[in-house]
Amino acid sequence: MRNEISRLLGEQNLDVLWVSGATHDCPEAYYLTGGVSLTSAWIILRPDSQPLLCHSPMEREAARASGLRTLDFNELGAEILSREHNDPLAVRLEMFARLTERENLAGRLAVHGTADPGEFHFLLENLCRRLPQLELARDMPAVLETARATKEPEEILQMKKVAAAALEAISEALELIRKSHAEDEKVIQGSGAALTVGAVKSCLTAALARQGLQEPYETILSIGRESGIPHASNPDDTILTVGKTVVFDVFPCRRGGGYFFDITRSFLIGNAPEQALRLYEEVLAAQEKALGQAGAGVYGVELQELTCDHFEELGHPTIRSKPGTTEGYVHSLGHGIGLQVHEHPYLRIQQKPDESNRLKVGSVFSLEPGLYYPQRGMGVRIEDVAYINDSGRAQILAPFEKFPVLELEG
Repeated sequence: MRNEISRLLGEQNLDVLWVSGATHDCPEAYYLTGGVSLTSAWIILRPDSQPLLCHSPMEREAARASGLRTLDFNELGAEILSREHNDPLAVRLEMFARLTERENLAGRLAVHGTADPGEFHFLLENLCRRLPQLELARDMPAVLETARATKEPEEILQMKKVAAAALEAISEALELIRKSHAEDEKVIQGSGAALTVGAVKSCLTAALARQGLQEPYETILSIGRESGIPHASNPDDTILTVGKTVVFDVFPCRRGGGYFFDITRSFLIGNAPEQALRLYEEVLAAQEKALGQAGAGVYGVELQELTCDHFEELGHPTIRSKPGTTEGYVHSLGHGIGLQVHEHPYLRIQQKPDESNRLKVGSVFSLEPGLYYPQRGMGVRIEDVAYINDSGRAQILAPFEKFPVLELEG
């Protein structure tokens, strides 16, 4: 949480933390500014000091809306320096040197944000030579990643709003399938055209856009063999067919950056072979067990071990019993979710569990057990986002229907 940042800086013996990036693609910048729209920002954090936001003069109103102490880049000479130097790195170096003098920055400096790694490495290398009063340091675990891992009530409320909007869009996509009918095992729309993976994805994308959401990463929609490969997706021209497992994994965020939601539903269209139904029930039972055991103080590895126990007792190989397996239970149980689709805590096997993967009040994370058998042409994953509430119990962020079979009604 934000109120932990000063303490975390002190624990890491950091004197300065510099965040550089645009708020739409830099989670740290979005987090510290409250999500105001800035295409270029520097944020300076120091223990027991108010954060300083350096910004473009064109974005001064947005910067002011952040509530942070602000400084226009032109007060560091940005405009004049850009006329004198053709190398943008030389401009940034001189600007940061002036900022260091102005703000009396000194001591251990950690840096986060988004930039070309080669360019930024060169900048930091020259910065350390130019400013010997600063010592480049690595914060491990990362201060802001640690703070972001537990959400404040307002953040959870924002995530619930994103989830509600996403579920409206997902319902539209599922309805497109539901109102179709079957001909020769193919799913056919009312227009007479075959329903394809691409058509369902296009429906979802348009519905998400109407809800003010975007898909920074491509939605997963897999059927048959591809459903048995966790992150596979069929080509857009693949026609949906009855009697095969479908994995539908959607993970949008607010347009322009912001909090993510992540949900997966698996189902069969029209009819269900007994073997596929059994996989579905076993995966659903695994998720219910994990949800029942999740709570404040529980380490992610404990929930992963519980899930491995469950599947191994049913005769499935797991990532624990057979490391590297591509059949059975092949991945971790879940991950934290927030301004990134994958963040702490991680619910995975660890020989030495650490605090970053221990659930706390405010932790928001996915629970997504799955079973995968690509050679049999089937796979099932069921995913919901949960959070640890004020009583220390795990609670589903946004309940949504689960169904092993999607009946065609067209």
